[in-house]
Amino acid sequence: MKNKKRYINKRKGKMQRDYIVIIFMILIGLFFIVFGLEEEYNIKPIYSYTAQKNSYYEVLLKPNNFYEKSLLPSGSYYASKSIDFYKIMFKYDFVGNQKTDLIYDYNITASLVGKVRTDDNEEKEIWTRDFNLFEKNNNQVYDNKFSINEEVSVDYEYYNNLARSYEDTYGISIDSVLKVRLNIYNKTNILNSNSNQEKNEDFIELDIPLTNTITQVKENYEKNILKNIFSKDEKNINYRIIYYIIGGLFIFGSIQIMILKIKNNHKTPEEKYIRNMKHILKNYGDLIVTVTNKPNYKNLEIMNIEFLNDLINVAEQNQSNIILYESNESEESNLYVFAGGYVYIYIVTSNELK
Repeated sequence: MKNKKRYINKRKGKMQRDYIVIIFMILIGLFFIVFGLEEEYNIKPIYSYTAQKNSYYEVLLKPNNFYEKSLLPSGSYYASKSIDFYKIMFKYDFVGNQKTDLIYDYNITASLVGKVRTDDNEEKEIWTRDFNLFEKNNNQVYDNKFSINEEVSVDYEYYNNLARSYEDTYGISIDSVLKVRLNIYNKTNILNSNSNQEKNEDFIELDIPLTNTITQVKENYEKNILKNIFSKDEKNINYRIIYYIIGGLFIFGSIQIMILKIKNNHKTPEEKYIRNMKHILKNYGDLIVTVTNKPNYKNLEIMNIEFLNDLINVAEQNQSNIILYESNESEESNLYVFAGGYVYIYIVTSNELK
């Protein structure tokens, strides 16, 4: 009775230790991840800037008898065949949080993009042609700000005719759009920084559909942006990565332990029996002799053993082998120790070893 109680207490203690280990590993993992996040969020930017972007356009019409004015304002739908030119104005205002040695370049481009619809009802790009409309390089300021105000005329009829010519030449119908874009590139020499130059790119883009019916200009950009630039200190970056890796490993390890425990609880009786036999043969194989016929112990007194360790102790104390006989294939085996007119028997089943 004492042995049984000791076994139950031992089993409960093992389960408690397993759960404590899992919880402990999760807490350690979370600690490292939170520590890494704190390190990351506590880093202050060495430079910040804002950019305000705007665009405006007017539509210059071909000579006609329908419109009173030759110029139409932005924000409307337009008959495609009535349009001669788009007059587009781009405005870009850059403001940094400190004075720097700043060089910026910019250009205005147009990209004619043609797409077709596949059998899967997906749009795929089939044709692209780029045009450079305007370029201005090596603009230098010793301040924390600069502004760009540029105007460009876009020959809508030319690009629309080009798209229609592509359709006629190849005998396919395409959805085409003209992307008119102001591209800004700036290089900033930040004071007291080991990163030397910071290179940044930005843009303002308008999408103009090329059709035979109606068209409307769509803005394809974010009007206001705020960007923070942080020090490229590889040492700090590496420390944060290490914290994340260690934290992830602890959490991953705890999950693996939980999965193993769940899998173990869902093993079939045959799998549990095989697991028990592997454990016995691995740890006590030097004491075990396997036989194929059931031992004869008719004239011996039978001692049924409840705990495997007790059987091992009997075998070692009497310098005797343990006889292994599988009484029911893949379900049950008997372990025997013969000593001093007694036969000690321990039965191995799918139940957890005692």
